[in-house]
Amino acid sequence: MAKTARSTKRPRSVKQQPADAWESLFQSMGRIEVALLVGAVLLLMVLIYTIQSVLSPFVAVGAIIFLLFPLRHYALARNLMWLSAILFGLWFVSAVSSILAPFVISLVIAYLLNPVVSRLEGWKIPRWVTSLVLILLVVAVIVLVLFFVLPIAVTQFEGMLDALSDVFAEFREWLWSSRMASVLERYGVSAEELRTTLSKELAPRFEDVLRNLLQGILAVMSSVSRFVTQVLYVIMVPFLTFYLLTDFPKITHRFLMLIPGRNRDRVGEYLREADEIIGRYLRGALLVAFLQGVMVTLLFSLFGIKYSLLLGIMAALLDLVPYFGLILTMILSGVLAAFSDPPALPKILSAVFSVGVLHLLEVTLLSPRIVGSRVGLHPLLIILALLLFAYFLGFVGVLIAIPVTALMILAVREWEAVRKGVPLSQYHSIPPE
Repeated sequence: MAKTARSTKRPRSVKQQPADAWESLFQSMGRIEVALLVGAVLLLMVLIYTIQSVLSPFVAVGAIIFLLFPLRHYALARNLMWLSAILFGLWFVSAVSSILAPFVISLVIAYLLNPVVSRLEGWKIPRWVTSLVLILLVVAVIVLVLFFVLPIAVTQFEGMLDALSDVFAEFREWLWSSRMASVLERYGVSAEELRTTLSKELAPRFEDVLRNLLQGILAVMSSVSRFVTQVLYVIMVPFLTFYLLTDFPKITHRFLMLIPGRNRDRVGEYLREADEIIGRYLRGALLVAFLQGVMVTLLFSLFGIKYSLLLGIMAALLDLVPYFGLILTMILSGVLAAFSDPPALPKILSAVFSVGVLHLLEVTLLSPRIVGSRVGLHPLLIILALLLFAYFLGFVGVLIAIPVTALMILAVREWEAVRKGVPLSQYHSIPPE
């Protein structure tokens, strides 16, 4: 009976012991075979070292798959092949990023406009008609910004730099006055040394900073204009957007069909949740930021504040940054309003007060109706995400911090929902273990 019991005992599956995959492989080989395998690996490493200058990722990933494919029944070999494929995919996307740029831009535009097209499709309006009209409107807005709004903003920015230079010169003259010199001498500061420092060191450096800042901004704008004026991109982006927007439901459906059936429902549910959270946030945040920029420009123009268009553009960009954006907008508005025609104090107060009122309007009326509260991130988590993304990715990181963090939180919720065996939509109602 003991023999029968031992003979009926099922051996443990290799999949249950991925750490012993290579050990099992070597145990199934003879000593000569193991020696040949080790020697071949060493010679392969020597060969790779000698031809590293001509070795491309295509050759590397092909060699890895060639070596590991016969061992694909081992979990370790499969994981190594998947890791190699993912790393190769990241490299490939990075290498062809300039070629993929129009496709990525078109995909983002199509994603942002898809809800409008889908809603109008429910009113029996064909998708291609709505897509064509929306693309023509987007092109018209871009042309309007490039040829009318941008030149005015550049002119106002140059005027702001000139005003800052004048303020610095007046401050220097004030320090050179005899009355100020006596005050400095009273506190043990040599007025002559301070004047020399300002004249020979600080002033030239300040002017260089302003000049380099202007040149950098103009260089960026010229790069953007060169990018926009490239005939290929100008032609490709609208056409790609039109086809993507027209066939957006088919594209998403075909993408889901590529996923194995056992995971398709889970992935589809995750994508729907992600679209509900991230899609609504992106569209709503962009619309609210645009409205903020327009209202700031109009109010500042009404109050006679200089650089109203420039401040409106800054307010729109900074509105995409929670918490910190409001503080920076108030500071910039107050400082630049001081350069308006006298009396300056009422205009400074009106600028700061206007920004505060518009932010209150945004928080109480615009954001709840347009953006909603589906992101659901704690304020402390938002601040931490902003700081981390800004540290690693700069201003672009600040813009994508909230949606990317929300996606990460959603992925964690999906993992916990899978662990508990419930749909993602019902996970929030499950009590903690």
